[in-house]
Amino acid sequence: MKHILLIILASVFMLFSCSKEEGDTPYVPVEEISSVQTDLFPDKETKKVSTLLNFKNLEKIDYLLVSMSGGPSYSEKIDQSKLSNPYLYSYTIRQSDPEFFRLILKAVYKDGNVSRDFSLNIDNRWGFFVRKVERIARVTGAPMAGEQFPSPNNTPLNWNVGGTDLGIIWEMQPGKYGIFFGDTFGRDFKPDPSNPGPNGSNWRSNVLAFSSDQILEDGLSFSSMATDEGGDAREIIYGGKDTSGNGDWTSIPTAAVRANGFDYVHYFNIRNWTGWVTNYSGFYKSADNGQSWTPCENISFSSTSHFGQAGFFKKDSFVYMIGTETGRDSKAYLARFKEMDIEKRENYEYWNSHAGEWMRGNEQLATVLIDDKVGELSFLYNETLQKWIVAYFNGDRYNITMRTAEQVTGPWSEPYELASGKDYPQLYGSYFHPLSVKGETLYFTMSMWMPYNVFLMKVQMADMGTFE
Repeated sequence: MKHILLIILASVFMLFSCSKEEGDTPYVPVEEISSVQTDLFPDKETKKVSTLLNFKNLEKIDYLLVSMSGGPSYSEKIDQSKLSNPYLYSYTIRQSDPEFFRLILKAVYKDGNVSRDFSLNIDNRWGFFVRKVERIARVTGAPMAGEQFPSPNNTPLNWNVGGTDLGIIWEMQPGKYGIFFGDTFGRDFKPDPSNPGPNGSNWRSNVLAFSSDQILEDGLSFSSMATDEGGDAREIIYGGKDTSGNGDWTSIPTAAVRANGFDYVHYFNIRNWTGWVTNYSGFYKSADNGQSWTPCENISFSSTSHFGQAGFFKKDSFVYMIGTETGRDSKAYLARFKEMDIEKRENYEYWNSHAGEWMRGNEQLATVLIDDKVGELSFLYNETLQKWIVAYFNGDRYNITMRTAEQVTGPWSEPYELASGKDYPQLYGSYFHPLSVKGETLYFTMSMWMPYNVFLMKVQMADMGTFE
């Protein structure tokens, strides 16, 4: 019995003290392989995924072994003579490969040892879809504890903007953008989890920022704001601040556009937030690049108008306007007008799907464009994807919804989710940055009731066609 015990102890000692060759130190698999890019997507034309690999001990490697996890059986052996540092590794997608799988790489050394597994994550979806959505920066207010993303504007210190929402962006001149915000409060604003939303002093119904920022990866930077003599962001569209629910409570911008050489903002004047009861909606106009604004007295939309809230986009000499009743429970409708006719309601044309044509005159001629509960919206035409894209808040799904169409008149696609209230509690408002008209990356501003401020979101789209 004692003899057997000695044999067992000797075997255990050899197992933990030797590798494959007697006298070696205990073998611990190493992180041999590395790559900057491990989340890979197929090239639409070649159907290949590729990445540059780096090796720590290339001269000690016998071969690279590749297998698949989460898909059909696959094995590939690449001899050391074919490897380099760095090494461009490519894999050609097969018809049988699933939408998501991993390629597992390991280096087998000349002494027989093996490195730790290195994984490449393959997103093999085809067709049109949302690949990734992320919050990349704060636009307004002061960062909260634990925030890790950029916050380039310091609006409380610079312009007395501590809490605000919306962030409606339009191109005023090439490379210069205006950004309208809603009800705004001063630098004494404090996010209150127990009672989220506006608080503090220096209430302005709306304020206006300017930006020339062309690179949004590190945030949306302001160049200035429209200010009063003291340097504080000033109110642009008058709001009465009558919170009784029976008068002029506030004026909220919903869309803006440059037309016929002037800048216009669409807004609604709210009487009572309970039920979103409005007094009217209308336009303000600027003739000096947003420095001063005056109301367009001849443009007014009733409290029940299909265009009490709106979004604008210019294309092919027309300004297109998608509208809803004020609130978040209305369906969407479509109108258009020539730039020179923006102040001539009698020349607006409305899309009537029953007749299949544009009809001039009464806005009641407009038929439903998007049969959904459409909250704050914006839309554009993306030249790269060759699609119209609309985004809006939907209360039933509690998300920011996106739809696409080949023609602005529709049909519009089924909804895609851009941001969920589960991930971004109390989210609302979604306003595309004009830089989103090209490329497969969309940027939009999004508000959150807590902490009652505006953030910049980034959407990576994919239009992969079909696998053939």
